[in-house]
Amino acid sequence: MIYKKKNTGFTLIELLVVIAIIALLLSVLLPGLRRAKDYAKRVICAGRLGQIGGAMKMYAQAHDEFLPSDMGNDNKTREKHSYVVYRKDDAVFLKADGVTPLPLRFARLYEAGYMDVPEIFYCPGNSLPQYKYESYINPEPRGTLNQAYNIEANTNPWVRIGYTYYPNEIRPKLLADGAPEELGMKYTNLNPNLPQTTDVIHNRNSTSHQSNKIYGLNALFSDGHVTYCNDQAVFNVVNPVTGTNIWNTLDAGGFAMRFYDEAYHTVFRAIKP
Repeated sequence: MIYKKKNTGFTLIELLVVIAIIALLLSVLLPGLRRAKDYAKRVICAGRLGQIGGAMKMYAQAHDEFLPSDMGNDNKTREKHSYVVYRKDDAVFLKADGVTPLPLRFARLYEAGYMDVPEIFYCPGNSLPQYKYESYINPEPRGTLNQAYNIEANTNPWVRIGYTYYPNEIRPKLLADGAPEELGMKYTNLNPNLPQTTDVIHNRNSTSHQSNKIYGLNALFSDGHVTYCNDQAVFNVVNPVTGTNIWNTLDAGGFAMRFYDEAYHTVFRAIKP
């Protein structure tokens, strides 16, 4: 009697069915996993902003209510890139030795010991290399210039953070474009209805929190609370004084330095507490 060997493998049809089932499951699960990952980044980002807010308050209490300065060593020149905390390409932003960068904004919290983990100054959702913590950890220590990133990318010898720091006073003196003449200098004078810090504002596509062109910003207010804003009107906001669509201009790039103030103030003013 002749016995035939029984074929225990899968047929091509069976394999295709299994592959189709796996593909279907992935199509159902992956969007949910992606949303969960994005949500986790947003929560971590908000937590970091909350820690920064607490450090800012402690700094102000120890410095006669003054906020960390963004002024150069001449005490009159502001560093208008609100995400820059060290720069080495302008003598005004160097210390007395003419070599060491002057700490600006949140760098003062770090150097004064109010924050000892520099990664906190970056949102895990930051998409552009110049706003990522990983771009500034080589060489150590933090704040050393020039970093490998600046050399390899052939960019400005600056240290940037992943947030936009733009404190508004309660009753600021406004200029022709509606932006304040000066930023808030004292914690007690901050406008409680406007953020003092948000995720970095660069252009829509580099927004730290987005999904299917729905954009969002974490925003830190002077009382220490953090809110998440995904009102799309904020990402199409028009300056009521100049009529400029702020984000369209940011997306196009190539704007004048003064526009930073107009852009930050207009966006911050549109975010609700």
